[in-house]
Amino acid sequence: MWQKVDPRGFRTGVVKGWISEYFAPTKQKSVEYMVQDLKVRNLTDKFYKYCGVSKVVFRKGEGKNDILIFTAKPALVLGKDGKKLEEYKSLLKKTFKEEFDVIVKELSKPESSAKVMADHVTQQLERRMPYRRVIKSVIEKVVSKGIKWIKIQIAWRLNGAEMARGETFKEGRIPLQTLRADIDYHYTTALTKYGILGVKVWIYKWDIDNNRKSHSDDKKRTSRPRTRKVVKK
Repeated sequence: MWQKVDPRGFRTGVVKGWISEYFAPTKQKSVEYMVQDLKVRNLTDKFYKYCGVSKVVFRKGEGKNDILIFTAKPALVLGKDGKKLEEYKSLLKKTFKEEFDVIVKELSKPESSAKVMADHVTQQLERRMPYRRVIKSVIEKVVSKGIKWIKIQIAWRLNGAEMARGETFKEGRIPLQTLRADIDYHYTTALTKYGILGVKVWIYKWDIDNNRKSHSDDKKRTSRPRTRKVVKK
């Protein structure tokens, strides 16, 4: 049987950090923070659906009570004159009975985010666009931005067919077993007229080791000849 592992969890603690940043003084507080973190993420996904949200970072503890939202479309997250953001803050206060500092950050390259690309695919599928055309356009968009490794998998009743099946589209290679490879992954579903379609997106950005240049790498290493110690009798 195949063993399928989430590429993000497989690399957490090795080349990637944790998606949540909170410190709890007790075990009970740790459980409360974890449940609150999951509720914040579900609420954000429902409130900002198809707004280009790539990542939500939950910070709590040591005087911090922040929520960081990384998005490709900050205008949709903020709304006109910041009204939508204020509605989001009031919804958080009503749900959790406390105030949060919400910080919105714009993504420099949205095409490198698997979640943004997966949401774009599902949005087009729910508009009854042909899945092959949608996926090929997404792959071309990602490749045009200098990212040459992407894989998209879609399954279930494609184009309303009676028999369920799956198809995989990829460009380049996806080294899932290489830990130094920075791979972003996301799974989502598209609610179409003829059923639910599952969409998986893998994006291989680059190798982490190539971006970390140490001082020893800048200088050329010179090999010294080995000398043997002669013992006189």
